Amino acid sequence: MKLGVLFSSGKDSCYALHIMQEKGNLIECLITIKSKNPDSYMFHTPNIDLSRLQAEAMGFPLLETFTEGEKELELDDLKNAILEAQKEYGLEGIVTGALYSNYQKDRIEKICN
Repeated sequence: MKLGVLFSSGKDSCYALHIMQEKGNLIECLITIKSKNPDSYMFHTPNIDLSRLQAEAMGFPLLETFTEGEKELELDDLKNAILEAQKEYGLEGIVTGALYSNYQKDRIEKICN
């Protein structure tokens, strides 16, 4: 399966990417959303600038976009990034490391559906 990874540079997104590769999926790109709001409900903000270096080190293209980080409105930016990645890389699915946040999980699933 051709997948895009919602990538924050944190351990959970790195591990989710690793698991999907182990299962034989093709990682086509990483998708990073940089929020201008350090208290974003949706997006990891500490060390987010490392995502570019990590993508380069792993040899994956990185689709990077920005959001103002306004609650609920930032979901439009996520949706647009996923649609852009789907169009450019032919994605069949999205990987996320958001395992313990129903808030994030529900919204990501709604966008992907």
